Amino acid sequence: MREMGGILSCTIVDAVRACGTIDRVAPLLIPERFSIGELVARSGVPGATIHHYLRLGLLPSARRTAPNRFLYDERHVQALRLIRVLRERRGLPLPVIRRVLPDLLGLEQEQAFRPEMWDRAVGVHAGRGSRRTPAARLLDAAVDAFARRGYADVNVDEICRAARIAKGSFYRHYRSKEELFFAAADAAVAEIVESFGGAVATGPLPNDRAAEVLARAMDPKLPLFMELFTRAIQRRPGYAAVARRTFTALAHEVGELQQAENALMSGALLLQQAAVLVFRRTLEPSPLAALGLETSAPA
Repeated sequence: MREMGGILSCTIVDAVRACGTIDRVAPLLIPERFSIGELVARSGVPGATIHHYLRLGLLPSARRTAPNRFLYDERHVQALRLIRVLRERRGLPLPVIRRVLPDLLGLEQEQAFRPEMWDRAVGVHAGRGSRRTPAARLLDAAVDAFARRGYADVNVDEICRAARIAKGSFYRHYRSKEELFFAAADAAVAEIVESFGGAVATGPLPNDRAAEVLARAMDPKLPLFMELFTRAIQRRPGYAAVARRTFTALAHEVGELQQAENALMSGALLLQQAAVLVFRRTLEPSPLAALGLETSAPA
C-alpha cells in the first residue's frame, strides 16, 4: 500500500509540474459531476427514463449529496448512449442489455461503440446462458410452478426437485419462498419483455397487433401476476411495493420498445388491452367474453 501511495503521489506531483498548478490538474483527477437536468441535456434521455434505468440497475449508482439530490458523471452519459444504440440498432430488450452493459462499459469508449463488440458481448452471455447455473434453474422452476399452481400450492421441496438442486442449496440463493416469489415476478417480466422485444425488433407495431403479441407473451405468466396483485390487495406486507415495481417496469419496458413518446402511459394502455384479450379468451364462449375495454391506445 505504501508503494502504491508513493507511485500515486509521484504521478500527481509530475502532473502538477507539467500543468503548473493543481487547479489545472484537479479536473483530471476528480470526475466532473452534474445534476439530473444536466444528464438529461447531455444524453438526450428523459429524466423519467433515467430514473427507470436506475431502478432496474442498468446505470451506475449516483452520488447522493442530500436526501433527494444526486450527482452523475460521464459514466452515466456513456451508459445511456450505449443503451440507446443497443436498443435502436440491435433491437435488444433491456433484460439483455442489463447483462451485456457492464462488459461494454469496461471497454475503451471507442471500442464500446463498435457493433462487433456488441455482438461479441451478446454472444458471450448467450453462451453462459446455455449452461444453466443452479440459481437460474431454481428461478426457472419457480416461475413455472407459481404460474401453473399459485403460491399456496407450491413448496420449496418441489421447486428444488424441479430445479435439480438440494434443498440445502436453496437458502444460499433465497431467504424464503416469498423472496423467491418476488424474484420470479421480476423474471417473468424479463421473459415477457424479451419476447415482446423480439416481435418489435424491426420497429413499433400497430397498437392492436402489439396488444395481441403482448397478450400471447403474458398468457402463461398471468396467473403469477394475478397472485401478486391479489396479495397486494389483501395488504400483505411487501406485496404492494413489489406489485407497483413489477407492473410499472413491465409497462415502461413495453412502451419503450414501442418507441412511444410517453413510454409509461402507452405501455400501461397496451398492458390493459393485452389483459382484456387474455380474459376474453378465457371466458369464451360465454357472452361475457364480448365485454371489455376499448382496444386503442395513443402512440
